[in-house]
Amino acid sequence: MKGAWAIAAAATEIVLIVLGTRAGFPWPLVWVPVVVALALAIAGYRDAAAVSTGPLRTFWRRLVVALSFVLAAALSQVADLATATWSGLPPIGARTLSLYVVGTLLAIAALLRLPGGGRSWRRLTTAVLDVAVVAVTTGIAGSEYMGWFIDKFGVSVSAWWLNTAMMAIAVAGVVVVVKIMSAQQSPVPRAALWWLAPIGLAGPLSTVLMTVLQPWPHLNGSAAVLPFVGLCCVMASRRPAGGVTRVIPSAPPQRGTAIPLVATVLSSVLLATVYLREGHLSTAQVGGTTLLLLLVVARQALALSENATLLDAVEHRATHDELTGLYNRRHFTEAVTPGHTVVLLDLREFRAINDGLGTDAGDALLVAFAGRLTTLAGPGAVVARLGGDEFGVLGPRGSDIADRLVHATAEPLRAAGHDMIVEVSVGIGDDYREAEVALREAAGGRVVRYDASLDRELRQRATLAADLRRALHDGEFHLLYQPIVTLPHGEVYGVESLVRWTLPSGEIVSPADFIPVAEDTGLIVELGAWILDTACAQAAAWPRLHSVAVNVSARQLLDPALPDLVASALARHGVPPSQLTVEITETAVFGGGRALATVKALSALGVSIALDDFGTGHSSLGLLRTCPVDVIKVDKSFVDGLGGAPEQEAVVTALTGIAETMGLRTVAEGVETAAQAERLHQLGYRHVQGFHFARPLPAAAVSDLLAQDQRAAA
Repeated sequence: MKGAWAIAAAATEIVLIVLGTRAGFPWPLVWVPVVVALALAIAGYRDAAAVSTGPLRTFWRRLVVALSFVLAAALSQVADLATATWSGLPPIGARTLSLYVVGTLLAIAALLRLPGGGRSWRRLTTAVLDVAVVAVTTGIAGSEYMGWFIDKFGVSVSAWWLNTAMMAIAVAGVVVVVKIMSAQQSPVPRAALWWLAPIGLAGPLSTVLMTVLQPWPHLNGSAAVLPFVGLCCVMASRRPAGGVTRVIPSAPPQRGTAIPLVATVLSSVLLATVYLREGHLSTAQVGGTTLLLLLVVARQALALSENATLLDAVEHRATHDELTGLYNRRHFTEAVTPGHTVVLLDLREFRAINDGLGTDAGDALLVAFAGRLTTLAGPGAVVARLGGDEFGVLGPRGSDIADRLVHATAEPLRAAGHDMIVEVSVGIGDDYREAEVALREAAGGRVVRYDASLDRELRQRATLAADLRRALHDGEFHLLYQPIVTLPHGEVYGVESLVRWTLPSGEIVSPADFIPVAEDTGLIVELGAWILDTACAQAAAWPRLHSVAVNVSARQLLDPALPDLVASALARHGVPPSQLTVEITETAVFGGGRALATVKALSALGVSIALDDFGTGHSSLGLLRTCPVDVIKVDKSFVDGLGGAPEQEAVVTALTGIAETMGLRTVAEGVETAAQAERLHQLGYRHVQGFHFARPLPAAAVSDLLAQDQRAAA
């Protein structure tokens, strides 16, 4: 709204000036748009200060004060006109000129006190040279202006005051332009500064208009210019689109090259005009031109030097990792040539550390590990961070660099106040591809050196992945169910769903072969959804069964849609949530983060959560406090130790005590003998599963077992 009123005031002034050259009217009329425009500008600055903070608020407040002096100067000039008689140029007193000068100096101070952002010595020197170039250019133009001014107004005291005011206003415009071009950062939007820049022309232009409008005493050069000053100020105070004031980002180094270019062009045009008109140039003009050329040459030489430095920085950034300072993947792959050994290292469980301790600790670990690699590899090796938690080392073929790197990873790393043992997977080859193949095979913390058999395995896995996709589409998967029984009599309490794959040829593909491939390719998500739906459909046929368990992989737990998928399957088949048990591994939720959030969401549905293979993963007892667990499944490796030395039973005994104290249910896995079942019962276990009671069975066989149990109970 203020912008529209300011435009209207400026347009009105234009109309008055045009009409005033054709007909007379009371002289105060031309000052009405002046007062309106300047008052609107002050109000605009106040509004801008009210919605700003920090240095920006201070800047707008300082401009409110500066422009208030300008408004006071305009009113003082009206008073000068009203209290004096004149012929020729309208009078303008020392008080009025002083107010104009004070307002202008306050505006200059506000601009100079704006923060400009940090800069190097090169940028600082460039900014100083830019200011010098503008100053010399202004001086050349000023010398010509001074000659014209003296011809028109003489050298009286009043003319001196008038010239001082006009030059101060011109300097204000120069300061704004220099501030725009040299500031690396500023809280003031760049558009606002550009709106302020033309104000510097107001002073000299008003004196020129004084002489042009001299035949019409009711018109005034200051009145003709000031509404446009107000308009520019109003436009500068407008908030950016969206109402958010943004900090000007660092300006590209090339932006400043416009200053010497524009200065040189303007000076050349001015001097050419003077020479054509006068036939000669003054000593000041010749000297100023020479100085200007020297400054421009120095400025451009410094710019070329800075560009060379920037090119070096760009080249370094293109070939190095920003976090660790090591080479990046691009440089590393280009550096691999025959005769080298390529070692690729992948940090195990880095995501868990990053999620558990925070990204700062994760970054610190990467930096510390990078430093260790650099030290161990030696000066002749190329060490790179290839992305994420993967690193590469390139050394001479036949060196022991791989062995040295592997042995050193056993020592703890100090990062972010923590001592961390970092396990790594290592792939070694004679070129980058071989090392990548070896690293893929080394997943899990092994060291693998490439040989031709890995390529065969890789092709087999690729073939298996393609067959897996086809099998999902063709329905070649089916579920078996291993009963979980109640001790001591062996009644069926629940079942664990186990996926099986039978090819059209009748060949059975082991889960140990296709589950890892499904994990790697992401097909485990689609396969897991099918398993869940099929198990829920079967659970609906076994309403008396306490639990139907489904295994969920770490990859599935990272899918935020999993809780909705489970809820949908339960609702679709009418299965109560308490009948479904989701089995997860300790490793999958050790790091917390999204996986743990998914488990909590599943628990909130009323689904039971079981920790599978308990005791073989990470921080088992801690998980019982942080993860909403209902069941712990004791790993077969502990059950196998029953009947041996007392210490072999210690874990099994301790786990049942912990579970009882925490109100958890325990299931012992892998029970293969009657003696194991009897001993588990003695130790307090009530639910077990294993080949001693039943192997994984088709759904129909489980239904028969349930019917037998029901008949026995009757």
